[in-house]
Amino acid sequence: MKVEELHVGRGVGWEGLTVFPVWRPTEGEAGYALATDTLTVSECDDGPEVEGLMVTNSGPEPVLILEGQLFEGGWQHRMALTGHLVGVGERVRVNVACVEQGRWHGEVDQRTGGRRATPYVRQAATDAQPWGAQQEVWRRVERLTSVAGGTDNPTTSLVRHLDDELPLLSSEPPALLPGQTGVLVGVGGQPYVMEVFDSTAALDAALEQILEAARVDARGLVAESTPARRALRMVRRCEQVRSDQRGPAGLAEWTTGRTSYAEVRHTTWRGRTLHSRLTNLRHPMLHEA
Repeated sequence: MKVEELHVGRGVGWEGLTVFPVWRPTEGEAGYALATDTLTVSECDDGPEVEGLMVTNSGPEPVLILEGQLFEGGWQHRMALTGHLVGVGERVRVNVACVEQGRWHGEVDQRTGGRRATPYVRQAATDAQPWGAQQEVWRRVERLTSVAGGTDNPTTSLVRHLDDELPLLSSEPPALLPGQTGVLVGVGGQPYVMEVFDSTAALDAALEQILEAARVDARGLVAESTPARRALRMVRRCEQVRSDQRGPAGLAEWTTGRTSYAEVRHTTWRGRTLHSRLTNLRHPMLHEA
């Protein structure tokens, strides 16, 4: 996917966010799923590791795990560090970071329902590279959960924080428009993060989790509308980003690049971009992280 191929529509308000529809050229069905019901997740065979989990796909098609996807339970809650396409019948190790500081015990099995870590926490994994990513994730989780004040969260768990915060949402996400494949989310009057998929069906499967995660980050910020000109400026800045890093993502590959203004990360498979995450690094949530 080329960033210059993106088209951004008119934003609408939702739960203190401004949500802009995004379109990109599509190529038909890609032959993968985002549904998690065929995935089995467990600790590593040689014993629990903070930075790794084993994922098995028993379904009829590859399953795409999204960057920041949460794995709940086990010895501690984790999040995926990159996108990862798990092949049919495969059992693979997925690189993760812990999003819970105060627990190192529990069951072997974990679960994932597609829920995502917030953009503020996810970004820690790339901002702190190559050293200190885990410490920075923990620091941001602690800072984010402290916003909740007196909430009982003894293990400083992002999952517990989401459990407490998400019931505060009061309305359904904006309906998808025909052909829409992505969303750009504005927080506090500034564009924050954009996620784009290769089909409307893929976006539909992930939209609620994208918006809910951003809404949790927005708590405590002024619910200010994001102007369209700022959203378009973010897209123009993302156009200047050139990917200069890459790595394996199961069957797929991740690529990423950044400037002082923006970071762009893609998950690609068979020559097509399945998912892209574009982040405004100058947003106050991240610039002052």
